[in-house]
Amino acid sequence: MAKRIWVTADTHFGHADAIGLFARPLAINDVKSMDEFLLDRINTRVNRRDHLLHLGDFTGPRVWKGDEGEVSMRYATDLRERIVCETIEIVRGNHDPSRKRLKDLFDDAHELLTFKGWAEGQERIVCCHYPLRTWQGIFDGAMHLYGHAHGAFEALGRSTDVGVDCWEYGPVLLDDVLSRLSEQPPPDRHQIPPRRQPMRAPRSAEKIALREPIY
Repeated sequence: MAKRIWVTADTHFGHADAIGLFARPLAINDVKSMDEFLLDRINTRVNRRDHLLHLGDFTGPRVWKGDEGEVSMRYATDLRERIVCETIEIVRGNHDPSRKRLKDLFDDAHELLTFKGWAEGQERIVCCHYPLRTWQGIFDGAMHLYGHAHGAFEALGRSTDVGVDCWEYGPVLLDDVLSRLSEQPPPDRHQIPPRRQPMRAPRSAEKIALREPIY
């Protein structure tokens, strides 16, 4: 079977409040059942030889330093080992530890990941944990995948939230997401609205203007 690429975000393993906050179909505060539910969603979709791209917040809020940090790493490691997919790459989210620690858990870790080319096209793909208002290549058809918002933000142009709370609580095939986005036209660079932010003088310039001139 050919390797497939899957994408997901915002599993928030171990985060009891996530059940109520994001209306997950589980008993309130039953974090053990949530973890099992999300692991099952991953393992029933993603095969051992596939590639999983996770756009951040693998776990929910945790302490990642000191003795508590070691407990958090053991918890995250146990979860990682229970995912059958051999290759997992992550884009760091706000609840994740440092990239150095993430690289101990996953095959690679990024703050932002951008690449060109997918099964049906050569558009640039920009992957970030956070939803961006503009991104590299936006006017040339580039597509943007993000998490963090848990479906709360309206998608802008060729962008979409790939978090579990938007895709039936599990990963989605990258090509399926991009195929949908590619059906939308990219914004027209010639229709950029006028500048909306008022012109402002930087405060540093005000301070410099009060100094005695130097001859």
